[in-house]
Amino acid sequence: MGDLKPLSERWGKPVLNKYGGKIYLDQMTMKELEERVKENDIVFLPVASTEAHGPFAPLGEDAIIGVSIAEKVAYETGVTVAPPIFYGSHPSHHYGMRGTIPVRATTLIEYVADIIKWLSNAGFKKIIVWNSHGQEYVLPIAKDLAIIERGVHALIMVTSWWSWVQDLLRKAGSGEEIAPGVRLETVFIHGDEVETSVTWYVAPDLIDEETLRKEGDWGVYRVLPGKYVNAAGNVFPDKPFNWYDVSHAPEFYYYSQGFVGWAKLASPEKGRVIVEKAVERVVEFVEWLKKAYPPGKVPRTWLDDKDLYYHKPEEHVEPYERVREPFTRER
Repeated sequence: MGDLKPLSERWGKPVLNKYGGKIYLDQMTMKELEERVKENDIVFLPVASTEAHGPFAPLGEDAIIGVSIAEKVAYETGVTVAPPIFYGSHPSHHYGMRGTIPVRATTLIEYVADIIKWLSNAGFKKIIVWNSHGQEYVLPIAKDLAIIERGVHALIMVTSWWSWVQDLLRKAGSGEEIAPGVRLETVFIHGDEVETSVTWYVAPDLIDEETLRKEGDWGVYRVLPGKYVNAAGNVFPDKPFNWYDVSHAPEFYYYSQGFVGWAKLASPEKGRVIVEKAVERVVEFVEWLKKAYPPGKVPRTWLDDKDLYYHKPEEHVEPYERVREPFTRER
């Protein structure tokens, strides 16, 4: 995927794609922005969180994973990556943990809708809201809000990185390999085998392996049996509840270490397989999108305000009566 700089360097040094152009929107000048949207008007907006992921992994794990994958896609395809959102919406059972910084769902929805509006104003007409945190049930509302209330004329897509590797994640615990000699032993949950593996691959210096091996075993507490409730990523479509449909055991009481499951099973090799497959598939989609809708071309995804019925009729008649004399008591 090229000789990309570590994310830690990306704030002050240009990060370039394989064509020699800048990847990150915030590193571009206005002139570079104008040139970019003429040649490629696709932008990734990473939306993540800052939250506890255990004593062995960084609080910014979600952002690190999402931005790393987006950067790899941008390197290959020439798309732009907008500055990430580092704070996210959280379900009730995440509240109270030190290091977890929730914002209200309504706040995030409004915030993301505003960013979408002005990314569109900048010339990006294919906007991919790139989620890397358990808030996939919130972000589609921002998409609709941007169209209905912000008047955005663009193709807006909401997706999560794990949605591109659902088939691999479904193999967890089955004994099936996700690559030759590589297996996932436990299903994707939070700060677990899967998520820690991915972080270990994209940001190896941020995983404390010694602590992981000593303390990376916690297990799972369930309010309802697992056969009824999907795990993170919602990769098991035969279950009647997705994870966010049910109130869960509070992390503060039941997962005081800040992670769920068996993170000690993580390895950078498992992360490599997952990330490379996700990048491969997203790159394929982006290349299709570039051909299907060239720069400046976008399918109709909005209604013009003037066409809505609450504005009709467009013509009017004069009032029924005009009184020229002073009012007197009517009989």
